[in-house]
Amino acid sequence: MAVSPKDIGLEKIEDSIARIRALLQPIRDARRKIARGRGPDADSGERRVKAELRQMTMDRLEAEADTPLIVTPGFGTEAHIGERNNILSGEFLEIGILAARAVCKISRGVTTGTGFLVGEGVVLTNHHVIEEAGHAREALFEFLYDDNTIGTPRNSVAYVADTDRFFYSDEDLDFCFVALRQTDGSPALGSFGWLPLLPDEGKILIGHPVNIIQHPNGLQKRVVVHDSTFTMIRNGGELDPYCWYSGDTESGSSGAPVMNSRWEAIALHHKAVPATDKNGHVLDVDGKLIAKERLDDPDTRVKWIANEGIRVSRIVGRLKAAALEGGYAEIRERLLQLWSSPLATIEARKASYAGMAGQI
Repeated sequence: MAVSPKDIGLEKIEDSIARIRALLQPIRDARRKIARGRGPDADSGERRVKAELRQMTMDRLEAEADTPLIVTPGFGTEAHIGERNNILSGEFLEIGILAARAVCKISRGVTTGTGFLVGEGVVLTNHHVIEEAGHAREALFEFLYDDNTIGTPRNSVAYVADTDRFFYSDEDLDFCFVALRQTDGSPALGSFGWLPLLPDEGKILIGHPVNIIQHPNGLQKRVVVHDSTFTMIRNGGELDPYCWYSGDTESGSSGAPVMNSRWEAIALHHKAVPATDKNGHVLDVDGKLIAKERLDDPDTRVKWIANEGIRVSRIVGRLKAAALEGGYAEIRERLLQLWSSPLATIEARKASYAGMAGQI
């Protein structure tokens, strides 16, 4: 009998598979352009204009800023191979360290996922990681869960949910916000920094690299920066809330931030989508059906088409439109205000830098 997505641990994947099938040819076309160094040509003219205008604005604002915690890849004019100038500031890696501090492992029984602080002591993850307030109260949110083999040894720090303060979960777009409780003796949640959900578009174009910070299989924090490319996006219609990208992920990576070269969150990782035949059976890298007896064969490799994420700008729009009252509405407004500045990431980096006692 042929293997189904459920047999490889994928639940509620049908809609994602349908979306990918609708985009197979555009994705193939985009990948051909990406291979020639012309990835942004696969994007829409409107999005290219938004990206260039945003870059010009960031260049100006960052030049005026009084902080060194900035990374601007830019649309440089220096000689380089391909469409983009991939020469980044030496601080790119240091900014990545600051951004990674906001990412946590989420454990609920034997189930694990990833989440990240977005401000106000609130974590964002997937709805399928935390579906309801009761699940949130059963979960542990663990920061600084790293390999920790270099430098001064440190322990991870765990927090629990405070759903009385804030909780909002959206099954349709598969996201969940949950406030954490500050405990006596634990570092202030703000000391880990946060990853603002910037509502404006133009943070990335097709063909640009993405970075994914995650806890795959419940392991210590892992970062994907190789062979990770923003592959497809479509404004308008049913595909509008989603985007697609390459990069290795595993079970437990759900809820990870997908980031651009500025270490700005551009999407919430949602699912990896496998190739399937017309009957919904999973295919291997050679395009053949996988029999169940082959599933445990180490030479059997599933063909993955792309990762699917929920666009940050669409999550912000959904949160803004949500019918929230009382303290929930107050937290929502403070979050929206926190994310409203185009330089919101700088304040978050400062907080993370201070939380590390100014040592990277």
